[in-house]
Amino acid sequence: MLLSETYPEAFDGFHVYDCAIRTNGYCFILSEIKKERTDKEPLKRMVAYFPDYQGEPLLNWKEYRGFANPHLSIAYQPNEQAVMLALRAPVAVMGSGVSGMEQDVPHGNKNMPLFNGAHGIATIDGYVYAVGGWRTACRRVGPNQWENIVDRKTMPAPESDGALPTGGFSAIDGFNANDIYCVGRNGDAWRFDGKQWHQCALPTNMYLENVCCAGDGYVYIGAQSGSVLKGSDNNWTLIHRGDLSLPFRDMVWYQGKVWCTSDYGLWTIENDKLVEPDLPDGVRFCSGRLAVGDGKLMLAGMYGATVYDGKRWEHLL
Repeated sequence: MLLSETYPEAFDGFHVYDCAIRTNGYCFILSEIKKERTDKEPLKRMVAYFPDYQGEPLLNWKEYRGFANPHLSIAYQPNEQAVMLALRAPVAVMGSGVSGMEQDVPHGNKNMPLFNGAHGIATIDGYVYAVGGWRTACRRVGPNQWENIVDRKTMPAPESDGALPTGGFSAIDGFNANDIYCVGRNGDAWRFDGKQWHQCALPTNMYLENVCCAGDGYVYIGAQSGSVLKGSDNNWTLIHRGDLSLPFRDMVWYQGKVWCTSDYGLWTIENDKLVEPDLPDGVRFCSGRLAVGDGKLMLAGMYGATVYDGKRWEHLL
């Protein structure tokens, strides 16, 4: 039976906004389905589900207001917790006996960074990292503790074309803490080696929407219209020129492939070609967000959630 049928009190009137996989469990950000347009940010719910917790299924959730455009990731250091971070940098966590708000990520500015709005989030070497405008990036090292990883000597603040910077980050991923890539506006891509930053020379000035440091040793960057670049450091190739109305929202590595999704579908990258995989009925309807963890792949979105263990798909919502 689907979770939405087993726990209607948790899911009725909400849709999945983001998802993550925990050890032996799953997490979701749910967003309230508003019947009328208002100036109020839709209510959010942070949900954790464990199919077998001490022999029984367990589902917990908590509601939050003020979380605009939230992102979800799993911290394994210093404790395993789901971390929700939203645009204006409020933080909520769930796990390891804690469920509630933490202090906001401290704000900075283009010259004195800690953070400038949460545009992207990722787990690297067990820690949650986040990126924002004006080329800001930071790492959560513990409860209520965020550490700036930007230095303006090796990565200067971007120029401004009026009110907005010409560069700034929308996504982050890394092979490890000493090999991190951040991407954003106007072909703006940088690599962090753990000590200093190096700008990547990309053959495009398209908006860069997401990044995946893949298990084949390459970095895949999703750009506007579903275009994809592949490479590392200063060696990049445009392997797919997209013509989609939406860019990919997530790109992840799972079982030897890069998987890409938007609200309009699910694709894989095989032999540098973007292809639509053969999927069972109903799986593609769950398109929207992707998560990988605990040996599984999750696809979740407006119309449901499903999990792939490498052999079969199991619908959760």
